[in-house]
Amino acid sequence: MKAVPLRLALAAAVVTLIATACTTVQSREELVPDNRWSYTIRELPGRAERLRGELSFRGRRVPLYFSEIVIADRRYTAALRTTGDGFEGYREDDDFAPPEIAPTAAALSAAERRRGWYHAELEQRRPGTPHDWVWVRRENLAAYLNPDRIQAFARHYQLAEMHEAREPRVQFMFSYGFRAR
Repeated sequence: MKAVPLRLALAAAVVTLIATACTTVQSREELVPDNRWSYTIRELPGRAERLRGELSFRGRRVPLYFSEIVIADRRYTAALRTTGDGFEGYREDDDFAPPEIAPTAAALSAAERRRGWYHAELEQRRPGTPHDWVWVRRENLAAYLNPDRIQAFARHYQLAEMHEAREPRVQFMFSYGFRAR
């Protein structure tokens, strides 16, 4: 008879240890910052009062491909060297508040996960999107993107690094037809 309470006590102790261990691991995952990303502001050599903001992923500089990039709850916008405030590169937006994610029926597909991106606006993040994917925008192209696939994404869409402000692109739409007489 003494064996039954002993077994119950032992089982309760094991369950408590497992629950505590799972909670501890989960808390660590939430508390550990994503140190794969870094943001630095550098003074440009030979230029008085000129600064450059740079984003790096795993120690490699992210070229200025995007006008906006959102990493977790931080947004960085592109500033080109012709701006009058003496800043170029990526600039952190201190006033950014992540939008509410709109419910969507479409989950991330296996093909999109393999490719490493899918097209969506910031508030259209799909269920199943890995937490480390970032959101990017360049003109009318917006997507959630695996940061390991930034170069492949840029090659696929033939994105060149932005260096200077230019006149905005003008797009024309022509309609062709003929009249029957």
